[in-house]
Amino acid sequence: MAAAATTAYAAVALPALATPTPRSDEWWLKAWSVQNAVWPLSTGSGLTVAVIDSGVNAKLPELSGAVLPGLDLAGGRSKGQVDSDKDGHGTGMAALIAGQGGGTTGFVGLAPDAKILPIRLPPSSAGAWDPLIAKGIRWATDQGAKVINMSVGQQSFRCPPELMNAIAYAIQHDVVLVASAGNDGQGENVPELPGRCPGVVAVGAVTEGTKPWAGTQRQNYVTLAAPGAQMGAIDSHGTYYPNSRGTSNAAALTSAAAALVRSRNPDMTGRTVVQRLIATAMPIGKKAWNPQIGYGVILIRGAMDPVKYPLKPGTPNPVYEAFDRWKASTYPARSQPMTTAARKKTTHSGGTGTSTIVAGAAAAVLVIGGLVAGVLVVSRRRGLDRTSHS
Repeated sequence: MAAAATTAYAAVALPALATPTPRSDEWWLKAWSVQNAVWPLSTGSGLTVAVIDSGVNAKLPELSGAVLPGLDLAGGRSKGQVDSDKDGHGTGMAALIAGQGGGTTGFVGLAPDAKILPIRLPPSSAGAWDPLIAKGIRWATDQGAKVINMSVGQQSFRCPPELMNAIAYAIQHDVVLVASAGNDGQGENVPELPGRCPGVVAVGAVTEGTKPWAGTQRQNYVTLAAPGAQMGAIDSHGTYYPNSRGTSNAAALTSAAAALVRSRNPDMTGRTVVQRLIATAMPIGKKAWNPQIGYGVILIRGAMDPVKYPLKPGTPNPVYEAFDRWKASTYPARSQPMTTAARKKTTHSGGTGTSTIVAGAAAAVLVIGGLVAGVLVVSRRRGLDRTSHS
């Protein structure tokens, strides 16, 4: 774990309902030009993001008013509003998503007006997480969450039926599911769930220089990438860590991005949200897809604006195509061919084609102060613990 460094931060008094000002070192927010290009369109208002993790410290000033009563799957009565991880992993993810500024760090999230619904898992040493994650997915769906963040990982070569059925339940209710791809890219590189499960957006991490982070998993299930290394993060005590690294952070930022897109486009289906995140991503390198960063680094401004960045008919949606194949093979009697009208409504088709939006045009909105959005990368304090949080 990187050495902790508590940063004194002079919080500026803000008028009511004002969007908080990010810290000067939250470079990923600058690279995405959130203050000028993203937040004028959406700050995540009206969206609830469930965080299935170690719990969230709801009393932390940096999350004041952002954390709803949730679910404690660790056997307690905390409603998920305490963090059982010694490094405050769940709290750190919540802050990346909906940090309010204030406190001693002034840490600001990507979607500051979104609400966090915490679902607390027991320590990984207590046993397999997959049945609890499945329960958390179903519960969050029933509570109205439209995005579920799972910055957790459990090594597995298959996605258990109970977990897969919970994912199907969430997708049936129009929920976007996001998970970390895993941090063992330099080690055994064993697949991890829930990221490996069909229907889940698995996110890899990039560095500030828009390079794949060395630890990010190399897997065929990786969909997208986001900041995941060389960044700051906070724990459940409000301690600031200046060198966080891991795909957990990348997943949290992608969940926040999905919330921004959905808040801006309340009638857009989750299927289309994911399709747009993929289609507007900025590829890294010559190939349209690679096993570390998937289809590229998310570009929020392009994803959230279907008028300025429209998709061509038949734009691929590999995440949901994989889910549809699983559903057809598992429940063939229920998986009827889509009607022409339904196909047009979801703008879904087969294949694994490249982005239908010119990457250069989408990337242009993320150029600021010499930083290109592709430089985005996030990670976490103990992101190398592949047996627990990713």
